[in-house]
Amino acid sequence: MSPIITHQDELELAKSEKELVSQFKKLAKAQSALIGSQKKYAENLTKANNVREMLNRTFRDVLKQMQTLAREHRSNIKDEEVNLYKEIIQKNDDYIKANNKYLNAIKDLAVQKEYLVQKKKEFVDALAEVADRRTAVIKKALDAEKAKNKLIDGDRLNILDQQLNDVQRDFDRARDILLKKITQFTEVRDEINALWIKLKDTVGELS
Repeated sequence: MSPIITHQDELELAKSEKELVSQFKKLAKAQSALIGSQKKYAENLTKANNVREMLNRTFRDVLKQMQTLAREHRSNIKDEEVNLYKEIIQKNDDYIKANNKYLNAIKDLAVQKEYLVQKKKEFVDALAEVADRRTAVIKKALDAEKAKNKLIDGDRLNILDQQLNDVQRDFDRARDILLKKITQFTEVRDEINALWIKLKDTVGELS
């Protein structure tokens, strides 16, 4: 035998939805702080990459001078030395190129995660609205039920029924908005998953 669903069950659902809103807000706050850290990391990474580029330019200047001196047999420059510098410069070039890909992937991810937090907040706001509207519908339904039990006059009952229909329409609209916000949230989350894979691939290039 199926359990009997009461108005209290729906009120409990609204209460749980409000708790879900609270937990979502805490997560959004934590994620915003994390995104800030990622952006700071990207900023520091950019500075390090710029320093590496300056280093490589200096390496090239030194290499050019060494190559000029190496033409003289009496110079203290060995071919091995020149070749090692060439190798260092090439490795630095490869690292800078790979690091820029990695950096761009981090920036793209941070931007999209900010967008996800925005979509999460819209989702949360819509959920809070649904919880409030659900509570309003249940309370209005209980008022109408009590009025019918008291056998009040028909005009008063009609007014209560109309009020119940109004709050039900408000709830339906809020729920439709919530479903739309959930869909948008999941779409952005899927896009972020793809960006994580892209970031992982750039890490492979750095190894």
